Amino acid sequence: MQGSGDWNERLGAHHYHGAAFGWLYLVLMGCMNTFRGSVHLLTSDGGASRIAGIDLSQNGEVILTLFATMGLTQLLMAAIDFTVAFRFRALIPAVVGYHLIHAVGAAIILWWWRELPVDAPGKFGTLVQIPLAAVAFWAATRRRAPSRQPSAAPAG
Repeated sequence: MQGSGDWNERLGAHHYHGAAFGWLYLVLMGCMNTFRGSVHLLTSDGGASRIAGIDLSQNGEVILTLFATMGLTQLLMAAIDFTVAFRFRALIPAVVGYHLIHAVGAAIILWWWRELPVDAPGKFGTLVQIPLAAVAFWAATRRRAPSRQPSAAPAG
C-alpha cells in the first residue's frame, strides 16, 4: 500500500507555479460560495425575496426549491475551492478556469438568454466576476520566475 505522500506527489499537491492572486481568488471564491450557498440553502426565503426582490406569491415553492438546490451546489463548490486552495494546489488553474467559464455562462443567461427581471446581486456580480476571474486565470496559469538564491561569495 502506498503512503499518502505518493498521492501528494502524483497530484502535484503543492506544486502550484502560478501567481499568488490565482490562489487568493480561489480562497475568496470559497468564502463567497460558502456565504451565498448558506443563504440560499438555509434561510427561510433562500434570499429570493429579501435579497433579490423576487415575488414568492406565485410558484414560491418551486423558486425556494431551486434556490435551495443552487445553495447546495454553491456549498459543494466552496468545499472544492478550499480543498484545492489548501490541499491540491496544482489544480488551481483548472478550478479558476471553471469559475471563469461559469461567470461568463451565468452572465449570458442572466443578461441575455433568460434575462432576470429583478436586480439581484448575482446578476451584477457576474459582471464583476468575469474580469476578476480572467485576471485570476491568467495569474494562475503563468509561471512565476524561480526565486534567485544569493550567490556564494567567490573563494579567494
